[in-house]
Amino acid sequence: MSELHVVVGATGALGSAIVHHLQAEGLTVRALARNMELAQSMLPDETEIAEVDALDLPALKTACAGATHIYNCLYIGGQLSEITAVMLEAAVSTGALLIFPSNTDVYGIPQQLPIPETHPHTASGERASKRIETERTLLDAHERGEVPVIIPRLAALHGAHIRGSFMANIFESALRGKKAFWLGSLEAPHNILYVPDAAAACVLLATSPDTAGQVWHVNGGEALTGGDFLDRIFRAFGKTPNIGLRTRMTFRMLGTLLPDAKRLLDVMHQFEKPYVLDGAKLAQRFPGFEFTPHDTAIADTAEWFTAEFGDSAAGSEADSGRTDATDAAARAE
Repeated sequence: MSELHVVVGATGALGSAIVHHLQAEGLTVRALARNMELAQSMLPDETEIAEVDALDLPALKTACAGATHIYNCLYIGGQLSEITAVMLEAAVSTGALLIFPSNTDVYGIPQQLPIPETHPHTASGERASKRIETERTLLDAHERGEVPVIIPRLAALHGAHIRGSFMANIFESALRGKKAFWLGSLEAPHNILYVPDAAAACVLLATSPDTAGQVWHVNGGEALTGGDFLDRIFRAFGKTPNIGLRTRMTFRMLGTLLPDAKRLLDVMHQFEKPYVLDGAKLAQRFPGFEFTPHDTAIADTAEWFTAEFGDSAAGSEADSGRTDATDAAARAE
């Protein structure tokens, strides 16, 4: 049977990268998006695109007809449970393998380093609890034989088409020569993952045997400290590093006024001390898979931000104020 790879949320950073990677691999792709014009502007010309609201289950099932692989790249704040439910039903209806990328929020304070896939899910807070519940729902469905599931656990993402996030604000600030803010500690190592590498890993896992029913760390390779990462970003733009730090105290103060800032306290431990994922499982299973060198990935991301926002790089101080630790930083995935 010929394969059909359906990418839900194809106009997001990860979704569009997966579509591009699937096309480059010569695989048949159907991209699902709510905005046809945006999808056509972002995806290869030959891509089959279906305009659909993915939370409309009947429409989603129709759009996924014939799929052998479904990639969930849809993120809508506060609706993770709803997204999980419709993705499972769509995958069950067509018998497809469901690839459901996740993040590191589930682990809480590390009990060992580097953090293995088997680490207990001890995180607290609303967002982490939802993520833990989602993964248990997905793996339970796999264990019951209802649908095969793969969970690639992705490190912090940077790359083209990432907007309105902690990482995006850092790149935009560096582009403008403004101060860019890291969280917690500039000295603690952290995993950083280039979006095309995340996409390549998701497709590799999806198209390889004996990978379903498991969580796979996709850590981006060598961990970087926050200070080193931001320094490399500024230098990629040809700018003198101008680096600031937002600490737990910052968000405690802001939390009295801004709920998003208060919620960020739940994940601050990921930035205050070393928080590094063990990538040995992926490396042993796929010894030929290599991550893009950090400087190359950062340069590519900087090039995209320059092309996207270069005309506004001389914007006002007020425009760059989004790097303050309020809205986008608090929504960092």
